[in-house]
Amino acid sequence: MEDMNKITDYFGFDLGDGESAVAWMRAGKKTEPQMIELRGRKSVITALASHPEKGLFIGEEACHLPGVDWLQVRFKSRYLKDPAASGSLVMMFAREVMNALVADGRMDSPETACFFVGCPSGWPQEVREAYRKLFERAGMVNCEVVSESRAAFMFARESGELRVSDDLLTLPTLIIDAGSSTTDFTFVADLAERSLVASDFGEVSLGGGLLDRMLLERNVSRSPQRRQLEDIFGRFPQYEARCEFEARRVKEMYFTQARRGNGLRAESAVKLYAGRTPVTLDITCDDFDMADILSRPMEALSGRSFEASYRSSLEAAARELGSDQPGIILLTGGASRMPLIEDIARDVFPQAQVLRGLEPEFAIARGLCYALRIDRQTRGFHEAVEALIRSDEMEDLVLARLPELFQAVSGPFSDRLIDEVAPEVFEQWRRGGLKTFDDIGVELSERAARMLKSDEMKAALRPAVADWVVRLRPDIEALTDPICDRFGLPRTSLRLPDSLDIGAAQIMLSSDSLIRMDQFKALIDLIVATVLASVLGGGGVALIATGLPGLIGGFLVGLVAGIVGTETAERLLRKAELPVGMRRLLTMGYFKRGLNKRKDDIRAGICAELVKQLDPPSDAARGMVRDIAASIEGQLGRMVERAALMIH
Repeated sequence: MEDMNKITDYFGFDLGDGESAVAWMRAGKKTEPQMIELRGRKSVITALASHPEKGLFIGEEACHLPGVDWLQVRFKSRYLKDPAASGSLVMMFAREVMNALVADGRMDSPETACFFVGCPSGWPQEVREAYRKLFERAGMVNCEVVSESRAAFMFARESGELRVSDDLLTLPTLIIDAGSSTTDFTFVADLAERSLVASDFGEVSLGGGLLDRMLLERNVSRSPQRRQLEDIFGRFPQYEARCEFEARRVKEMYFTQARRGNGLRAESAVKLYAGRTPVTLDITCDDFDMADILSRPMEALSGRSFEASYRSSLEAAARELGSDQPGIILLTGGASRMPLIEDIARDVFPQAQVLRGLEPEFAIARGLCYALRIDRQTRGFHEAVEALIRSDEMEDLVLARLPELFQAVSGPFSDRLIDEVAPEVFEQWRRGGLKTFDDIGVELSERAARMLKSDEMKAALRPAVADWVVRLRPDIEALTDPICDRFGLPRTSLRLPDSLDIGAAQIMLSSDSLIRMDQFKALIDLIVATVLASVLGGGGVALIATGLPGLIGGFLVGLVAGIVGTETAERLLRKAELPVGMRRLLTMGYFKRGLNKRKDDIRAGICAELVKQLDPPSDAARGMVRDIAASIEGQLGRMVERAALMIH
């Protein structure tokens, strides 16, 4: 498809088996779709005729033009069965529609016009693509094929004609598109459509055209010129198609009167010039005729009547849906004007509200226009958010705020280290499980590394990370709010939820290269120094405690410190193996009080080591930034789909 920025006109093309319609909307304008008149009618008969001198004709002209070589009707319904033959007819019909639009000045040029063409929701993607290429070859260079059920849903949501709220349209919806050749059943829930296709109704040609054919046959059989009419139809199929078209008009007149409660007789006549003298066929329809037609078994419906087949179709749809029953039934298509379409729907789905527009025959064409406008807006919205995600803005934002995150997580990390890990290691040393002070450092490193990867540590850090995210949100909103403003969406559409867990703590802790205990040698030394201070008497008591071993130990340590100096004594003590009896003189309470005095230093040390990796950013820090930004961007990506549903 061409660059959508060049598009000036939107067209919704509902090519039906019996009738077709085209709706138009100016691109970029908040206007309602307008129905385009083709050959003087908003709804044109899907008929194509070839005249030996005058060329191709469509609509009523094709049906009434004398001297044509051939006349073709109902070729869309034959597309799946014979795509080669009927496909060429579809393309020729579409080309004539395109030529009429150009001739009437309905578009600036084919290159600046975009078409959405409808198709049954059950058509597979490969069939839709082949169908799209027909219209592309017809001159509709910017064309997409869209399911008619989606168009019907968009019409219901956007037009306001049905006077239903957006909340009501969120209910599960069954769309019944009653056309000339088929009746299409589509179930829509959470804006995802599902074609209801089953052997006993999805493939059956249950359409209003069957009634046209039976009404024609009924009137031919009671005509005094029956034999002449049958002979003419045999020699000139175009005359039979013309009479079937007239039977369609009589049927529509009848149902229009029936909806008004008049119960009047509808009638018309066709004069056929196939010999020296014209033959006239009178076509009439009254209550008795239609009741008999609707209840008469039909070969095309496997021996069932139209009414019985339609009821069976809906009952089969209800069985297939199971517990997913519709809250709304949306009726579209010209045949939905028949009272039985609505009456049986209410009978099979009594809990559902049945809706139908004022002109159901135009709902698809207009809905295609709405869908085109919304798709273009949605596409632009997606592109804007994706551009933000692809840019460096989110990573720059995270990197600038990363020191705050490091400061936030340093507290829980240091608390757990001081309250749990260090005391456990100290106790292990007191009882003789570790030989030297250097062994304390090694054990602290290993235990701290395991602690960093534990679920308990992640849970402890999560509140700090969540608080950081809250402080980060205004910066993120400064990037997303302009996008929402541009597409007319509430700014809350891309607001990150309060409960957002971007997993920053997990990202940080799972990064072995970001926090390595060999980078925290100063921290380990600080904790070991707390033990040494206790031994050396830095707190004023230390090993100089009650009892002879304490006095002897204190005297010996003090003597060494006096001879070589305190700093050298610490180095010597790191590799010394103090007697277990002497170690036990150091109480856990004394050790914890010493650690708590240094808590702020330990926390600051953790934060400082982390911040060092940001100037310049280390590979590990950049990896963390990318991971956090990707987590935020992933959340935005998931929100885009829901936000796009609000685009009008």
